[in-house]
Amino acid sequence: MLGEVPHTLRFLYVSLIDNKLSFHAVFTDDATDDHLESASCVLTEIIASCPRNVVLNEIIERDSKKPWKIGGGDNLMYLRYGELSHA
Repeated sequence: MLGEVPHTLRFLYVSLIDNKLSFHAVFTDDATDDHLESASCVLTEIIASCPRNVVLNEIIERDSKKPWKIGGGDNLMYLRYGELSHA
């Protein structure tokens, strides 16, 4: 993700369980299409390292109000500085 994290990325969850890769990136409402594309670039690099039988569940969205903590917060890979104050 180095060099691919725009300032509009709020949080990212990634998990690989039973050959199912879940990738959920949430950006601020003002994120540009290029910013969302950066998440796609990261995902492409991750997929390239996975076995062929991996099933992808991909969510890349804009949502400035969505709570960052999904479930118990398991599989949180990135959290923008300052998001904890909004918990």
